[in-house]
Amino acid sequence: MTNIVGGRSTAFGQWSEFTYAHIMQLYGTLLQQVQIENEPMPNSPPQPINTEPIFQHLAPQLANLHLTLITVDIGDAAQIINNFRPDIAFFRAGSTLNSSPNRCPGDLKVSWKWGSDWAAAESQIDRTEYLQVLSQINFYMKQHNARYGFALTDTELVPIKRLDANGNLLVARAIPWEAGGPGRLTVLMGLWYLGMLGAVDDDWQLL
Repeated sequence: MTNIVGGRSTAFGQWSEFTYAHIMQLYGTLLQQVQIENEPMPNSPPQPINTEPIFQHLAPQLANLHLTLITVDIGDAAQIINNFRPDIAFFRAGSTLNSSPNRCPGDLKVSWKWGSDWAAAESQIDRTEYLQVLSQINFYMKQHNARYGFALTDTELVPIKRLDANGNLLVARAIPWEAGGPGRLTVLMGLWYLGMLGAVDDDWQLL
């Protein structure tokens, strides 16, 4: 589908591979082997964690796999280009503030101002707003030469893949926060997979 927003052409199709089955095909063994321990709510502020030894230990292993250990934080923690700041950033863990490219920029929205179903809304205003958000995320991805990005609201996660420098995007089926249970793709799993895509050194960039 091709549309004109603010004088720019934005074309998008469906990112059909962003599914539970595809993620499990790639990482099912890993996900089934790893168990995350529950962390009780502390009675006092958490103590600082020295992560440098962990990074030093993992760095050689990740380098052999052409992966970079990344973390997620507010957009200001990654590189800031021309004072444009995405809401969320996936960037190299252990990097100094504002030094690492945002490998997967995210934009936060509230559901009463934007939703994935607005792509086919009867209202031209809603359809235009839908495209403007895609255009904004595409702009952030282009700034950081990132292939992947996303929109996150209080009701859903919408993963996005940039195909080229001309505004051609793939948009995955929205993942609702309420999704859960065996065999269902959840928001947290979707964010984890976006992080894994952003960690791949020879794939996350689109120059």
